[in-house]
Amino acid sequence: MKLIAPVPITDAVMGASSLEENDTDDAPLWTAGAKAAGDRVRRPNHRVYECVVPHNATSAAVDYPENNSTGESRKWIFVRPTNLYAAFDSAKRTASVANGEVLSWTLTPGVRVDSLSLFGVLASAVRVRVTVAGVIKYDRTQSLRLRNCRSWSEWFTKPIAFRSDVSFTDLPMYRDAIIEIIVSWPGNIPQVGEIQIGRYDYLGAVKWEPSIRTVDYSENEPDQWGTIEFRPGESVRVVEYDLFIRNEDVDEVVRLLTKAKSAPRAWLGSPKFGALNLFGFAQDFQLVVRSPAGSFVNLQIRELT
Repeated sequence: MKLIAPVPITDAVMGASSLEENDTDDAPLWTAGAKAAGDRVRRPNHRVYECVVPHNATSAAVDYPENNSTGESRKWIFVRPTNLYAAFDSAKRTASVANGEVLSWTLTPGVRVDSLSLFGVLASAVRVRVTVAGVIKYDRTQSLRLRNCRSWSEWFTKPIAFRSDVSFTDLPMYRDAIIEIIVSWPGNIPQVGEIQIGRYDYLGAVKWEPSIRTVDYSENEPDQWGTIEFRPGESVRVVEYDLFIRNEDVDEVVRLLTKAKSAPRAWLGSPKFGALNLFGFAQDFQLVVRSPAGSFVNLQIRELT
């Protein structure tokens, strides 16, 4: 089990991209002046807000949308992050959407990182390239195509499916690395829900028999004749793992898991089963120091949308 603690993506980290801040919303930068209901603006925090109460905004901080978007007397509501930063907002449901067949970012973390995970991906391939002082140190492409066919008939007729998550955990660790992320889908519009970049911590070995269940937020209500009306909602995974860890790592694992209960992380439970890799938080864990040979951890991870 690998746990990635993300590096915050700030203006200093963000470099060139195929996206612009204002790709998907007609949202100019906020300025003081008259605001009408329905007006959308964006702020330096890379968020888009919509005016709900007409007013004349001054340049005072109390009139900034981010300071006036909660409570009963709010004048603004938060709509979404800007398209450029949507993939870095710790939520998969707000995706960065390409304006063509390719979606790309160039990041300079400024610290040593070795891992990169993408979640909620709609694309056919993801390429990661690491450059240091103009020299390419790493260049790897992963296809997201799934061809799980049981017969020749399925091979030729079954629609091609795609993985929605992909991870790279072997990036060379240079402090001055420039990391390019290139997401492509020929003939289609790719998008990415969440990107986590950082350095992974190894927690322990995942034992066989991890379990996966889903929590569905859809609403299905029958009427008086028994007809059911379906109102689709989000569905999230809750994955339960049993880990074997070294006794020497007990304190460190407890520290990492405690910290991960209050902030989302990338959890990589298996390189073979994609369903065991998810973006979420530690809902619960229990550690038992079983014997001098090692300890066991029961860990529940809840996916975030």
